Amino acid sequence: MILITGAAGHIGKRMARRFLKEGIEFIGIDVADNFELPDYRFVKLDIRDPAIDRLIANNGVNAIIHLAFCTKPKMNPKVRDDIDLNGSKNLVQCAVKNKVKNFIFASSGRVYGDKNSPGGIYDDDGNYLNPKDDEYAVNKIKVEKMLLQQAKEHAFKLAILRLGIVCWEGGGAGFGDMLRATSKSGRFFVLADKNPPIQLVHVEDVIEACCHAIGKEGIFDVAAEDTMTIYDLFAEAARLGGVKPSVIRLWEKPTLLIMSILWKIGVIPIPPLYVRMFGYDITRDITKTVHTLGRPRYSTQQILHCIVQKTPS
Repeated sequence: MILITGAAGHIGKRMARRFLKEGIEFIGIDVADNFELPDYRFVKLDIRDPAIDRLIANNGVNAIIHLAFCTKPKMNPKVRDDIDLNGSKNLVQCAVKNKVKNFIFASSGRVYGDKNSPGGIYDDDGNYLNPKDDEYAVNKIKVEKMLLQQAKEHAFKLAILRLGIVCWEGGGAGFGDMLRATSKSGRFFVLADKNPPIQLVHVEDVIEACCHAIGKEGIFDVAAEDTMTIYDLFAEAARLGGVKPSVIRLWEKPTLLIMSILWKIGVIPIPPLYVRMFGYDITRDITKTVHTLGRPRYSTQQILHCIVQKTPS
């Protein structure tokens, strides 16, 4: 029996839908409803709730896929930390108490951040992590470290999956939706002096990696094998949508200054951090992942087709 946290989220609901179709035994939890799932497959439950202990025990859970995490860019930091950090701690403590032997944590490629700036740290595999003020990525790193320590102390198998930019048919939270919008209007922006490569990952490849990670140990980068630059991605999205690409080139420092002011006074919903992220190169060599978890089905080009044309490739 597999426990999925965040089963009403973008990845979780698709994972639950697939598990249900394929007859995989699971139970999902989330604070939001997932009306697609029958009652015996879903429980409305916060990951901070001690009742997770009974849920694991009563259902004979032997593997946990931990997807639940705060993704909103603007929220109370104390609430974010309570959910992300204390919730994850409660979850793993309940798992340990019930002798769950397999734990998969969906982390993010955003933990790599700005590899060209000082101030970062190195993980156990020697990877340089420098997310700066990206609260989402900072908390991912904190949970990774906590889980690694728990796995060492209690001898369960832990697989940490650092996901690329997750997309699906018709879009993807944030970046994927921007690509979809460009396919309709042709308009997009890039930084004037930066054009880094980007690795997308299809949600079906994420689900596949999570399944194959059960019983495995280590840190794995989950993304397409190929890359495209930001400019090429958006320009190709426009062409696939049948419109002419129209690029706006922004200088990073003045754009950051203006967006910081607008963000602070609540005029825009997009944090200035996202401008900096358009200049980050967080692409990874996924040879280790391919060897252990299998080869991704979708290339970056195929994922782009899925986003624009809303059909699987």
